[in-house]
Amino acid sequence: MLNAQELETFERDGIVKLPAAFSADDAARMRDVLWSELTKRHGMVPDDRSTWTNLRPTGLKTTKTHRVANAILGPPLRSALDGLLGTWKMPPHHGQVLVTMPTGEEWTVPHRQWHTDLGFDLPADELVAVKYWALLSDLEPGGGGTPQVAGSHRVIARYLGTTDERDFTTVRDRVLRSDPWFRNLTAADRSDDPMTEADIDGLPVRVVELTGRAGDVYLTHPWILHSIATNANDTPRMIRSRFIWRET
Repeated sequence: MLNAQELETFERDGIVKLPAAFSADDAARMRDVLWSELTKRHGMVPDDRSTWTNLRPTGLKTTKTHRVANAILGPPLRSALDGLLGTWKMPPHHGQVLVTMPTGEEWTVPHRQWHTDLGFDLPADELVAVKYWALLSDLEPGGGGTPQVAGSHRVIARYLGTTDERDFTTVRDRVLRSDPWFRNLTAADRSDDPMTEADIDGLPVRVVELTGRAGDVYLTHPWILHSIATNANDTPRMIRSRFIWRET
């Protein structure tokens, strides 16, 4: 189970980190499976960076369903899901295989593509799903870790309490225009550092990167705004990402 501090963090930020939710050895086995498919499908070799020409390889069907990823749902993650969702549905596989190769670009907080992965017809006063992000490799700052707006789930929930609007694009865009901090976040010519924490009428928000060590897992609320970042480091970013739904 999550402890009281972790539950408080999830309530406030909509994001909580589970360090070493599965072992480094399990993560290495997952990377081996992934590299094998990257080589087979895309000709990408782990020790030859000249072959890493597909910056965001997709179609990784073998890795997606391979049983080696079952280690992600070990006791630490299961216990955390029990605490947040109660009874939950066992997934058929472990979701998206997210790979971002080094791009050679300078890292910056993105100003485009901020979104949630689920729509706004979910109940605002109960948690029906969470998304996990499982790190298969060490992920340093600037290495393509998904940037997320901690606290954005509460801003969205509060806005939904003021309107009957539930159209995905309309709600998202209105929230992103609702405060100078969000408008700066989504501006190409920013005037302020978007990594600076802000207070939006009593609700703290800030941009965080999902960084850590192989085997770490993050849990996020379905309404956390997030985007896509470049990988300015030298090693590939490798993550599995999946929604887990409460049993109804």
